[in-house]
Amino acid sequence: MKPGSWGSIWLVYIYSILCAASISKLVPIEGEVERAFHTTPAGVGIAISIISVSSIFAATIGGGIIDRIGARRSVIATSIFLVFCNILGFFATSMTMLDVARLLEGVEFIGIIVAAPALIMATTTGKRQVQAMTLWSTYTPAGVGLGLLLAVPFAGTSAWRWTFIVHGALFALAAAFGWLLPDTAREATAQAPQRKRPGWTDFLEIYREWGPWKLSISNALLVSIALGTSTVIPRYFARVHHISIATSSSILAAGYVPMIFAGIGAGYLLGRGIRPRSIYIGITLAGIASGILLYVPSISFPVAIVAIAVWLPCTGAAVAVLMALLPRVTGDPARGGAAMGLVGQVMAIGNFVTPPIYLALLPKGNWLDFVALVLGGWILSLAFIPAWRARPAAASLTAQNGAGMPASH
Repeated sequence: MKPGSWGSIWLVYIYSILCAASISKLVPIEGEVERAFHTTPAGVGIAISIISVSSIFAATIGGGIIDRIGARRSVIATSIFLVFCNILGFFATSMTMLDVARLLEGVEFIGIIVAAPALIMATTTGKRQVQAMTLWSTYTPAGVGLGLLLAVPFAGTSAWRWTFIVHGALFALAAAFGWLLPDTAREATAQAPQRKRPGWTDFLEIYREWGPWKLSISNALLVSIALGTSTVIPRYFARVHHISIATSSSILAAGYVPMIFAGIGAGYLLGRGIRPRSIYIGITLAGIASGILLYVPSISFPVAIVAIAVWLPCTGAAVAVLMALLPRVTGDPARGGAAMGLVGQVMAIGNFVTPPIYLALLPKGNWLDFVALVLGGWILSLAFIPAWRARPAAASLTAQNGAGMPASH
């Protein structure tokens, strides 16, 4: 595909969705996993979160390597590897074996999720870049929703293992289309021959820049409370509102659809020149209000559904704003992989500790604990956003730079 074309952007988006599905596919079948391997809710929480370990230790390094070898090769190789990870999960005979499968599966958050925005940043500029990055940012809600739907048919049945087969088959299909992706390493060299190709240790420079760190921390805090809520809401709603886990999982999955449109809407507002901080303040206020209502046990079920319908779009729009800022804090598109690697590395730490914390709080039944996490997460995320004086890059670029191809240097 042509670098920067919407076809290549949408294909990258599909790969990212499949990766995010890995996070949530265990949520509807938590009970089956507990019974099959004689573990606890916290044990399942570890199985959900252990997928982040690879990113904790290697995301930034992996991003630097991707900048060097190109996103296309990384995405294809990782997709093939994930087919085998899902097969291993299907045949797991113990909790340890399942944890190993999940640990290996976490490579996707380096090989695909880090490579995806690096490809977008290397092949787009201006309004096209803002639109592409905000679209791509919605991969998490779309993917988490997909992961829930993959497992819902098998929830409460002895066929729960087939969740892994379905997910692996989707990755096999995606790998077959990998040849359509543009080779960003060669394209960047061809279009900007005077630019020095990133060296193997250039990713270390990212660690010395405060902008990427602030963005990474803000994003990690936001994603953590979103992931934690998605992890416990199916069981929490089942207990508080007396519905089945399959039903509450389906409701949660349906709520991810408007979350995607909210991310795209945030991209539209940024493209119109509205300051990121103004958008983020509004999102934060709505996110806090709806997040609190989600956990208040005395509210009616219809009100809880409305709360989900507000909460999920708020988190989707917030992530979109942060990802649209990534090219601004990175500066050099040739280091997009390293920058996203840092974002992924910090986010992985939050993703690792969040599910066990939320699942450990669930049996205690104190809804105020969840409210405290919601308040703290949103407020701190707002405090760290690196956009208090910045305007979106698209607001100051000409129409031709928004056409989709990298600007000349």
